[in-house]
Amino acid sequence: MNAIKLLGINPSVLAAASPTFTLADNSSVSFADQLLSAGIASRSEAQPYAMAWAIAKYPGTGLRKGQRGITYTKRDSAAERAVNRVLAACFPKADAPKKPKVSNKADPVAKLLKAYADLSAGQKRSFLSQLGK
Repeated sequence: MNAIKLLGINPSVLAAASPTFTLADNSSVSFADQLLSAGIASRSEAQPYAMAWAIAKYPGTGLRKGQRGITYTKRDSAAERAVNRVLAACFPKADAPKKPKVSNKADPVAKLLKAYADLSAGQKRSFLSQLGK
């Protein structure tokens, strides 16, 4: 099946973006500005073009339409790795801010104090008398 038809992309935009994908595949320089001039403004917009470029560059790997969209016929293929490299070079992902670590363990003393506070007056007297023995 034709990758361009399956992905539903514009062949002229693919022709304009393919040289950039080739350069990005062999370099670590960001090429987002060049892709923007070709009409590709985001990573998600670039992905189908990068997939079509990679299928053409690495023959032997195809695309298929699955339940979750278009995927490669062979997982972790050279084409799939090339797409990941190209998109990472063109549109680097920002690291998410690190969240402070929160312990899931409750403070045992606070837990006991809360349990004691929840007791009725009679239960508190009984508890205190048991401690005195």
